[in-house]
Amino acid sequence: MPTGRTIRRLLLLACIALPGAAVAAQDRHDGDARAMPGIALSRADDGRWVAGYELPAPSTGLRFERVDPQATRVRDWMPLDPAFQLLVEDGAEVVRRRDGAAFTKVALAMKPLYVQMEKDYAPFSPFGDGGLLIHTGRFHACALPCADAGTPAWRVRLAPPRGEHAIVAGRTVAAVDFIDRDDGTNLYVGKAVPVETADVIAVIDPTMPAGIRERLASLLPRLMAFYGDALGVLPQKPMLFASRDAAHPGGGYGYQGGTLPGQVFMHVYGRHPAFDTPAFATRMDTFFAHEAAHMYQHYPALADGADAWIHEGGADALAAVALLRLGESDAAATDARVADARDACAASLAAGPLSEAGARGDFDAYYRCGFVLQMAVDATVRRASHGACGLPCVWRDFQARVRGGKPWNADTFIEAVSAQAGAAAADFLRTVVAGKADVPAGLLDDGLRAAGWVLRPAATSANAAD
Repeated sequence: MPTGRTIRRLLLLACIALPGAAVAAQDRHDGDARAMPGIALSRADDGRWVAGYELPAPSTGLRFERVDPQATRVRDWMPLDPAFQLLVEDGAEVVRRRDGAAFTKVALAMKPLYVQMEKDYAPFSPFGDGGLLIHTGRFHACALPCADAGTPAWRVRLAPPRGEHAIVAGRTVAAVDFIDRDDGTNLYVGKAVPVETADVIAVIDPTMPAGIRERLASLLPRLMAFYGDALGVLPQKPMLFASRDAAHPGGGYGYQGGTLPGQVFMHVYGRHPAFDTPAFATRMDTFFAHEAAHMYQHYPALADGADAWIHEGGADALAAVALLRLGESDAAATDARVADARDACAASLAAGPLSEAGARGDFDAYYRCGFVLQMAVDATVRRASHGACGLPCVWRDFQARVRGGKPWNADTFIEAVSAQAGAAAADFLRTVVAGKADVPAGLLDDGLRAAGWVLRPAATSANAAD
């Protein structure tokens, strides 16, 4: 428990004005941020991080925007002033004064530990060399009542500890002051120097297993170049963050990552012998190829969840295509992946159409079935074009239709498939997405066979009719 002197020191850190803006958003409607609390992040002398909030007007509460069913903020974050408390109200985590009075400032302290979130990103991902990746979206909050007036925006400021710097938007800076929106971004704080190539800016933890570190340094630039050529160069050079925290407390281990605009990131935590094996390094290839593909898909956050097979299965398929073209995978490994996905998809389709999988609680079906469908499309287009085109051509067509005003949905994607792969391929997709197959494995095998795939026999359980 901190002493009174420590609390006063932390409160002071949370409220001080940070150095001048090293990164600023001068053309992003800064006025919107005046309606939202300002956020100042800093590290205290005891190693904890402090998030200081300054509200634009007195309020009786501060509600966090990103809902956390696990309520990890309530568990792990501590108001520095004992007059405040963190609690859960209507499923959201809220800061209030214990006496119910209004306030304009509050500061919360927390240890910079990795927390595995359910379908979301942790606030901190520690690097083995002492660096830290901070996801700003976890700190977004609004003063109660949260009026939905326009697009929320937050002024985020961060002062790195002495002797360290920050990396944000591809730039190494002495301090951060910018306008943050939507899902937020990742900020690196530490001493690492990013490695920049023509296609990517990378911050790779020096404590990452050597096999993974070397493969990332070699693969990522080529992946970004492939996707850029196939789907169009991103407006800003993408960033890669790869962190390794062998000292993760609690004895657990695993890896997790994802994408934010212009960023791919992955965190390996805990210890396990598998982390040092070639098989794990190969798995990381697929992981990063999938996540990198997401950056080039440009899918909207408000897309219907039932259409997730387009971008999730599509990212798996684009990753497989990319790794094949780059010589990082082979036909046998790809055949095995398609066959495994075919079996899993058939089992899901036995319960109903793909479009209803999410409602059945089977979100994995969007990955497996979407992968099968789009690998079939890739093979069909490649055969028809004598290898000149493939799945990326379908995605370019689909994105052009969306830019032209069509909705991001199954109908628009299948229109692009019809134009590039033909009516039969489009009918196959429609049947899997919206139809009810008596023998799902047979349906999938027929579609794959028509595309040119000849796989091992389907699993017996997947062949069974519903």
